[in-house]
Amino acid sequence: MKTIAMLVGVVALMSSACVTTPGPNTPLTDVASPLANRFNTLADQVAFDHPCPPERVRVIRSEWHTVDADVCGVVRRYKSIGGVDATWVDVTTLYPASALPPPLPEQQPPEKPPAKS
Repeated sequence: MKTIAMLVGVVALMSSACVTTPGPNTPLTDVASPLANRFNTLADQVAFDHPCPPERVRVIRSEWHTVDADVCGVVRRYKSIGGVDATWVDVTTLYPASALPPPLPEQQPPEKPPAKS
C-alpha cells in the first residue's frame, strides 16, 4: 500500500513539473502556470540587467532552476537562487559560448488577413 501511495506521489510531482516549465520560444510574459510569477520576476530581472523589454525575452530552454533565454537576439543563461521568491542571476559568463544554445530566429509580426471585398 505504501508503494502505491509513493508511486502516485511521484507521478503527480512529475506531471506537475511538466506544466510549470515554459516551452521553447515562449515569451516570458506569456507564461501561464502556477509558477508564472516566478518567470515574470525573471523577465523583470532580465529587463533590468539588459536594455531589452520583457516582451522580447523568449525562452530557449528551461529546467527547474536554469533558463536559457533569447534576450533581444542575445543568449543569456539565468539561474534562480532561493525558493518561491527566487532571485535570478545572470550566469552566462560562467559558461563557454559552446555550452550555450544559438539564439532564436527573429519573430515575424502576425500576417493580417486579406481584406474582404
